[in-house]
Amino acid sequence: MSMTDLTRMCMLALAALAAEAATGRAAAPKGATRQRPVTYAGRSADAAWRNAAAERIEKHRKAEIVVKVVDAQGAAVRGAAVRVQQRRHEFGFGNILNPRAFLLEGADGEAYRRTFAEHFNKTTFESGFRWQNWFLPARQGTLGEQKKLLDRMIRFCRSHEIGIRGHYLSWAPLTRESYKPTDYGKHPEKLWPELSAHIDEMLAFDDGRLAEWDAINHIIGWGDTMATVAGSNEIYAKIIRHARSRTKTPLWVNEGAVLPGGSRLEGYEKVIRYLVESKASPDGIGFMAHFKESSLRPIDEFTTVYDRFAKFGLPLQLTEFDIDTRDEQLQADYLRDVMTITFSHPSFHAIVMWGFWEGRHWRPDAALWRRDWSIKPAGKMWEELVHRTWWTDRTGRTDATGALAVRGFLGTYRVTVGEGANRQARDATLTRNGATVTVELP
Repeated sequence: MSMTDLTRMCMLALAALAAEAATGRAAAPKGATRQRPVTYAGRSADAAWRNAAAERIEKHRKAEIVVKVVDAQGAAVRGAAVRVQQRRHEFGFGNILNPRAFLLEGADGEAYRRTFAEHFNKTTFESGFRWQNWFLPARQGTLGEQKKLLDRMIRFCRSHEIGIRGHYLSWAPLTRESYKPTDYGKHPEKLWPELSAHIDEMLAFDDGRLAEWDAINHIIGWGDTMATVAGSNEIYAKIIRHARSRTKTPLWVNEGAVLPGGSRLEGYEKVIRYLVESKASPDGIGFMAHFKESSLRPIDEFTTVYDRFAKFGLPLQLTEFDIDTRDEQLQADYLRDVMTITFSHPSFHAIVMWGFWEGRHWRPDAALWRRDWSIKPAGKMWEELVHRTWWTDRTGRTDATGALAVRGFLGTYRVTVGEGANRQARDATLTRNGATVTVELP
């Protein structure tokens, strides 16, 4: 059986189990009004998109790692025991860290930090880098404490090899004045001096420690925006050029209502094209993905949208993914299918969710773990996909040439060869170009 077939079988099994759970729910009491259950196109186990997604995952997310075992004289060792064990995904599977929850003491605080470190390799600080969380503490004389908290969170992430998205350098809409130090609709002349100074301050604090920045969040937005005040989208090109002159950290743009609803799709594509043509291209394109029962996009439509933005030749990312519903099986199924179709697209680099614990979530029903830390079906689905279905841990023995080839998911690995006192271990990184690891047994 090929690995493509195996991946496809895993996907079909997950879908079948979910469908069985959904149909096995208790019937409505006699006399009760039966409501049509919420669902979405592409949910069935035999949906046509699944086979194509499995083939893309096999092609774009895996490569061959070859382990060669030799003796002290350089001769091939046949029959050597080998374990190829993945340690970390190349792809980003992330979630937000809430500063208040991160600081919790006692059992909840310990569970919050432990759960995050065990399940996610990328993060966005939910509010720590927002503009108001800098200028308000500065006015109150507590900015030093804010920086200490962020330093502590950064150290935690770096110690666990968790990449950090800076969220954000600028927020385009002007309708929430509390997000900015000045009402720029009344004082447009203050926008650039204050914004550029803030960007400089943020990047100086970052000092290269973050993996990427949302340079412009909600770049289309709603109501009056920075472009309204400045007179054109050139203000956004100016932001990217200015930030790029001060940091080598990748600069992304970010917007919502593109996947759920689609109302900002046209505008988002247009402003990105403007930035590219103005030689102020972002380094990546982010999609917020806050879904409710009323906005569950058919799964096969994701590829159409993704392909449309992939034409810019830039990395893509789900930056704020969650599914707000009390139907826990619906949440698990849609999470599985959105993650699968996204992971299968070669332009995507990461999926970052917007919350995981019900005790600190902007939409509690969208959490993966309940308030008491019991895991929901969606949390189990996350674990199944990230740590089992899309994870490589293989054992075998070398052939007559002293080699063992394993096709695995891209990322970092620990390769162990031999048994007992002769056991040797090596670290390796598997990229799309593959990897070869040579181990000499004593």
